[in-house]
Amino acid sequence: MTDKLAILGGEKAVPEDALKKWPFVTDEDKAAVMRAMDFGVFSHITPEVDSLQKEWAEYTGTKYCLAANSGTAALHMSVAAAGIEPGDEVIVPAYTFVATGTAVLHHNAIPVFVDIEPETWNIDAAKIQQAITPYTKAIIPVHLNGYPADMDEINALAARHNLVVIEDACQAHGAEYKGKKAGNLGDIAAFSLNTWKNLAAGDGGLFVTNDEEYYERARMVREFGERIYKGKRREYNSYAMGWMYRTTEFVGAFTRSQLRRLDEMNERRMENAEFLKKQLLKYDFVSFPAYKSDRTCVYWFFPMMLSARKAGFDMPEAEFRDRVSDALCAEGLRIGSWQRMPLPAQRLFRDKIGYGKGSPWSDGHYKGNVTYSIEDYPVAVDISDRTTWLSNMFFWPSTREDVEYAVKAFDKVFTQLDKLQDLF
Repeated sequence: MTDKLAILGGEKAVPEDALKKWPFVTDEDKAAVMRAMDFGVFSHITPEVDSLQKEWAEYTGTKYCLAANSGTAALHMSVAAAGIEPGDEVIVPAYTFVATGTAVLHHNAIPVFVDIEPETWNIDAAKIQQAITPYTKAIIPVHLNGYPADMDEINALAARHNLVVIEDACQAHGAEYKGKKAGNLGDIAAFSLNTWKNLAAGDGGLFVTNDEEYYERARMVREFGERIYKGKRREYNSYAMGWMYRTTEFVGAFTRSQLRRLDEMNERRMENAEFLKKQLLKYDFVSFPAYKSDRTCVYWFFPMMLSARKAGFDMPEAEFRDRVSDALCAEGLRIGSWQRMPLPAQRLFRDKIGYGKGSPWSDGHYKGNVTYSIEDYPVAVDISDRTTWLSNMFFWPSTREDVEYAVKAFDKVFTQLDKLQDLF
């Protein structure tokens, strides 16, 4: 007899003891934070943050790293470091987190969206050319879900048009593209240390580059526009617009401890994700991104697409996705839509709200005429409507036994979709 679905009153497929917290905190992590506590100075004099910057630069193969208080801050620092000015245009994928677009707005520049590939959900490099105008200054490819974008094509296009390439690597810690680490694939890159990232510290960010001028600009943005150097008297003289984007010793210490296990943790994510994918390929209404063998995906989350039509339901895809996700959540999985609409459909961009009064689009600095029509991004719309993202049961230290509980939950729901009819 088939187990009754939990959403209909049955028992959960996933037992509580199979659920693992993230980030997984070890005694070494606790000792690292206590080391920072014992040092007793939590900002300005920062041996933990300084060491993290050196270690992350070494890990990614870059020359310079700056730790910030969020991935969004690191992205904004990247835009500023690239020399983006008011009225400049920056190309951004239509399907990403809002911070990729707002990092451009933060510097009074204009995001120009490009649709994504149906296979990988990353920016479609073949569509970037048509989005370039005389006002374009940079491209921000996003390594979505820890899978690097087509960087060879993007870098070649950028070189032809003298554009800066900023990697949004906020989900891609440790991912590789043709043997090189994410963060060392463009001119500048930004990572997030948000609590759900592969390298997690609650909140925080990392900026990396090989260019000294970009590094120095980012330093000013991070600290009030000043040029502050250890061992030199502070001038209290701001050379540019700056913010307060520094992070703390606690974040530095915890991240350094987690970094020592990053490769091991990523390997477990990848192994478990591939196992889970193989178990679900038997369902023809489920599909996955098609990843190429010349790069690695470190699976920030485990994504899938659902098809109402292939499952035999005549209903909107987003509604089908939501109801199935609700049933899976009831079984003990943490799963749901990550982005419910493309960026150009969000009111901030669609209605050009910006800072108010249409700024920065209405500012005299902008000479272009970008429009945000959702019909221009059909792939992003489809992906937004049909995707659901699993965010537990597969990351380190989840074992194969834990993942098999997740498979049990998927099988339980996917083989009883007819029982959900009353919920649709």
